[in-house]
Amino acid sequence: MDAKKIRNNIIKWLIILALLAFGFIKNRKFMHESFLEVKNTPVKVLIMCFILANLFFVAEGAIISCMTKQDGKKRLTLWNGISCTYMCAFYRLATLGSGNGIAQVYYYNTKGIDVSEGTGMAITQYTFQKITIGILGIVSYIMLAARGNRELLKYSWFMLAGVFVISFICVFLFIITVSKTVSGFVVFLARKIVKKESKLYKKIDKMEAAINALQTQGRIMWHDKKLFITVVVLNVLKFACWYLIPGVIFSKNFDLNPFMCMALMAVCNMLGCVMVAPSGIGTLDFVFALLFATVVSSAKAIAAAIVIYRFFTWVVPFVIGLIPAAFLNNKKDEKDKDVSVIEE
Repeated sequence: MDAKKIRNNIIKWLIILALLAFGFIKNRKFMHESFLEVKNTPVKVLIMCFILANLFFVAEGAIISCMTKQDGKKRLTLWNGISCTYMCAFYRLATLGSGNGIAQVYYYNTKGIDVSEGTGMAITQYTFQKITIGILGIVSYIMLAARGNRELLKYSWFMLAGVFVISFICVFLFIITVSKTVSGFVVFLARKIVKKESKLYKKIDKMEAAINALQTQGRIMWHDKKLFITVVVLNVLKFACWYLIPGVIFSKNFDLNPFMCMALMAVCNMLGCVMVAPSGIGTLDFVFALLFATVVSSAKAIAAAIVIYRFFTWVVPFVIGLIPAAFLNNKKDEKDKDVSVIEE
């Protein structure tokens, strides 16, 4: 990572930490009560949250293992896939999202997968993930709207706007994946709009290379029906694990249907994805607090649930991801030393 990116990441983190500090100082009493709520959460609930949060990464690892298969042979084992996923979780939080894809392609490269192919796999995986989030969110919105919750219906315009945006993103990603004509037109349009002197113009070539890599991997996915179905099912299962966490947390004090909590969480994640913020920080939390307030009467319980959810889906994977990240970095250092010895 170059000095400019490191500096930008430091600035982002300083801004986020400053905002968090301001929020804590302004709401000291409320935050104290919320943390007491976390402290009083039964251990069995926390264990269940830990298991569900990490099953997400197991499923993600299985997706990586399946997608990197070539001529019937897996180039990355399930263990490799899980290690890669946790390492990406580490870089996602450390760089606020900017280093996640690079880390994944780098890991693939250490396992003998060239950069262009690895890039195609990573982008295809990201595309399927976004489409899954969109479909689950849209289906959940329809289910919740059919239930006719009066409090929830107050935000129907907000949820409907999210449905339209995510639908557009899903359709656009799908068309870009399958249509060379459309992708070619998008690149042509970008070259016409952006001036040659602009710094953005150089990035168009990178965008074109990324689209080509996506389409190459996409064709493999569409032709291999077994692989396609496996990836779709695993994507649904991994998100189901995370979407179940609020239901597990609220079940201790509130009479809530776990499936309704899953549906609400699916809508929260869909809306969080279409709101712009570094690595999604703050967007999901805002939507979570807004929508779950329609079914949970305690603000402290909602705040505690957000803390628990973020801890198990962000902090724990980040800490676990330190291990493969450090191990891979160690191997790189040893390789560099060997090369320098040979050169001498």
